[in-house]
Amino acid sequence: MATTITFDEVNNAWTSFHSYEPEWMERLGNNFYSFKNGNLYLHDDNLTRTSFYGTTYGCYVEFSSNDGPSDIKLYKSLSLESNNSNWYATLDTEIEQGEIGDTSNLKFQDKEGLKYAYIRRLSGDSLNFNELSIQGLGNLQSVPSSNSYLFSSTVPKQIQISDPDTNTGGDSLYFNDGATKLVGVIDTVSDKTISTVSSTNVPTSNDFCFVVKNPQSESFGLRGYHAKIKLTNNSTSFVELYAVNSEVIKSYM
Repeated sequence: MATTITFDEVNNAWTSFHSYEPEWMERLGNNFYSFKNGNLYLHDDNLTRTSFYGTTYGCYVEFSSNDGPSDIKLYKSLSLESNNSNWYATLDTEIEQGEIGDTSNLKFQDKEGLKYAYIRRLSGDSLNFNELSIQGLGNLQSVPSSNSYLFSSTVPKQIQISDPDTNTGGDSLYFNDGATKLVGVIDTVSDKTISTVSSTNVPTSNDFCFVVKNPQSESFGLRGYHAKIKLTNNSTSFVELYAVNSEVIKSYM
């Protein structure tokens, strides 16, 4: 895909990248115009933000956070000085990937005048045995009924069950019979029994079982020397972004 770049004569530098492709651009007085397919368009019109030549584009800002470049750091959260909460963030370090999503429980929230959110691991990043997010349950005793699994000892109470309305967000039950297999998202926990919403695979007696925390709900952050951060906003209303802050601590793992 072609990209339009603009040059700032005052700063003597290329300063901006644009998704739209005009045939010609010109400024007249305080107005900025461009031509496309022989038609004349006025830019910076508040009624048609992020819309160019009939196509609507998303806007993004991409940058790096690299304070203390020799230290492995833990990136915990982002806070934005912005007039808009509808931001989506993706983050990459040398070690891990994460995001701040656009669903109600994962997106930026208003907090003391800032737009604040915890950095979440990607939903598919669950079977990481280097993290403290996997808890062994021991060998399965029996399968008393469909989607129900009985153990010889009491199941830990800190297991997170799924949202009853969406059947999502809960921790997952796995087992190993020579290969690691998913049973399903945990629906209920009662004494020595775990029930799942459904069962992708069904373990048998004496199979070793373990629980994997939901990677997005756990939100312990991302580790790495530096973080590449991309902020995207698809709003067509007036949006300003003044500054981006991150809660970062040194990792001692």
